[in-house]
Amino acid sequence: MMQFNTPITIAEIDKLDETFTFRLPEATKKQVDKLSSQQKKKLSMSLLLTTAEILHEATFDARKYLSTAD
Repeated sequence: MMQFNTPITIAEIDKLDETFTFRLPEATKKQVDKLSSQQKKKLSMSLLLTTAEILHEATFDARKYLSTAD
């Protein structure tokens, strides 16, 4: 599981206007459907944070932190 250094609340996240779907096994979907609303919110937040972390890693450039050269 990913570890997040900066806690964020749902109030700090922009309005969730867009939909992104992904495929998962039927067995997993059945288990997700059985989650409580609180557990589904936790899952959604984890997915949002993991997406943000992957996007951050994709644009990471160590030179921004290690060099003042343009």
